[in-house]
Amino acid sequence: MKSTRFQSIVAIVFSIVVRITGEQRFAETPALYQEVSSGDDVQLRCRVQDKRGQCIWQKDRKPVGMHPDKYEWASGRGSDCTLLIRRASLDFDDGYWECQVTSGDFTRQDALTSLPSRLLVRVKPRKPRLEYGGTILNSALTLRESQEATISCVSRYGNPPALIKWYIGGDEVEPLREQTNATEVDSPKTWAAHSLLRVRGQRENHGLPIRCITMHPSSIVPASAETRLDVHYSPEVRLETKPRLLVAALEDSASFMSLKCFADGNPSGTIKWFKDSAPIVVTSNVVALMLNRTQQNGTMTGSELRFEPVKRNDAGLYSCKAVNAIDGPKLKPEDPTRNDTVQKYEETTLLGTSLEPFECTDFEANPPAQYRWIHVRGGITETIENPLQTKDGGKRLRLENVMWSDEGEYRCVAFNVINGVRREMPSEARYVLHVTGPPEIQARPSSSGGKGIYESLGWAGEPEHTLKSRFCSRPPPRLVAWQWGSESIHPKYEALSLEHINEDDMPTNCYWAKLVIKDLQIEDARIYTLLVESEKGRDSTNIKLIIRDPTEMRVIAAAAAVGLLFVLLLISIAVYSGLRLKNRRYRREEEEGSIAADAFYSNTPTTDRQKNGNSSQSKGYARKTNSDGGLAVTYDYDQITKQMRAMSPEALKVRRAPAVLQPPTIV
Repeated sequence: MKSTRFQSIVAIVFSIVVRITGEQRFAETPALYQEVSSGDDVQLRCRVQDKRGQCIWQKDRKPVGMHPDKYEWASGRGSDCTLLIRRASLDFDDGYWECQVTSGDFTRQDALTSLPSRLLVRVKPRKPRLEYGGTILNSALTLRESQEATISCVSRYGNPPALIKWYIGGDEVEPLREQTNATEVDSPKTWAAHSLLRVRGQRENHGLPIRCITMHPSSIVPASAETRLDVHYSPEVRLETKPRLLVAALEDSASFMSLKCFADGNPSGTIKWFKDSAPIVVTSNVVALMLNRTQQNGTMTGSELRFEPVKRNDAGLYSCKAVNAIDGPKLKPEDPTRNDTVQKYEETTLLGTSLEPFECTDFEANPPAQYRWIHVRGGITETIENPLQTKDGGKRLRLENVMWSDEGEYRCVAFNVINGVRREMPSEARYVLHVTGPPEIQARPSSSGGKGIYESLGWAGEPEHTLKSRFCSRPPPRLVAWQWGSESIHPKYEALSLEHINEDDMPTNCYWAKLVIKDLQIEDARIYTLLVESEKGRDSTNIKLIIRDPTEMRVIAAAAAVGLLFVLLLISIAVYSGLRLKNRRYRREEEEGSIAADAFYSNTPTTDRQKNGNSSQSKGYARKTNSDGGLAVTYDYDQITKQMRAMSPEALKVRRAPAVLQPPTIV
């Protein structure tokens, strides 16, 4: 009995000790993602087990205090740290929330922090709008048959971004690619959603509506924007006879008959009648029909040719032809020729898309004409590689991954080959492509300028130094700013107005942004940032200004000049020493190998000459006197030959004296 009581006491004490020594921990943490409509209340759940510290909430890493009627505790505290947010607001409540609990004791270090909980405040986006060519599409979308155009649907200032779907008539169609979502420049917590649709002109779609529908969790009813397709196409004709079935042959001046011609074309065409391929002169027999039948697209016109009665001279082959503005008169020579009417076609597309914007005007030639396209921009004409060259002779132009450099005027040139000679004829029609998209700075850093930076070199003391950069943007930018590390803007810095860039007398969507720095000093050397923003996005680049001191360059130039003079002096000394050494060696060889002129000829021997002469010379010749007092000289020719070989040719020229030699004779 005593042992049982002791065990229960020990258990109670142990449980109390565990409660006292146990660490506080989360029993429930806020959901990782939660949505609430703007203006509604929301709770962020947070409960702590064995809580001994104080509850604190942070939003975006900043503490949030309790404010009545806005931020309140959801219950009577204790272990419940749930936060109640009243009238949720995008500006104040959208973000990442964290539930935190301070330590119960500074020695325990058991503070708690939950994972960030994303609270998204739903904001209904504005009504979507359709855009074509960078402008709002308020009227019908007009296309020629087989022509393609890219339109965009924009839903702005929504959170989260809206989901966009496309419909033509009552059928849902796939967009060109997945929609893109980007934060608004002036409201970073809201989103702009863009979706593109490629529309092809087909006569069966004429008059059908094109709808852009946006769906958003803040509203059950989707919003929509709508336009209609206006497809222009050549007429198609159909003939009817009345009566339809002829049970008997027509009788001259007794039978009645009529021919009806119906033409389906947009715009409406003009019907002409022909008999045996010759046009029929307008007579009272030709009557324009007022069609009372309902057409799907309202493009049907009609004409009736009546024979009341039929006469003998009415016999023949009858036909009708309809012509509208799409069909124009064409010349038919052997070489390619162009239409007389000069036309201008303009197309606008988004940056990065692929499209077939233009189709060359009709050319007639025999053999059939082929086509090539050229791009004219900035006075430079460049031939375009057309992926459709082999498909239809290059009549249609296709551009892949459109960039700002693809903007400008295009021209079509038709050609064929006759008897081995290539004949070309350019079209007078002008094809202009406009590109729309977010700003893009085209002056990019060079490899030597460092990562993300390109350099501009200036000299201290310059009256003015200009930093400039080229960028393209459509729509035009609403903010162009130069930024640097200085806290104050000195009057010496002046940002000039944007300079619009024209190419071939045609304005482009590109600009020059310039910053002028007056009285350039060493202190102006820093990194400058150019920021360009439009409603479609932003772009920025860094320019590093390097400033050189002219005095440093003068010192470097003087040192280089002194070094050059010193090198020239060393070269001169080396050349002089070489020449002098060579001259000494030449004189030494000359003294050793020369022969005096009196060694060859002398009247009387002298003792001094014999002493001064070397032994080889004394052995080279000998004198003997005959009995008659004449002089006879004998020579050792072998020894003389050896001496001659050792002599310098120049020394021979100088040392040899005129001498008369004669062989030994007996007198």
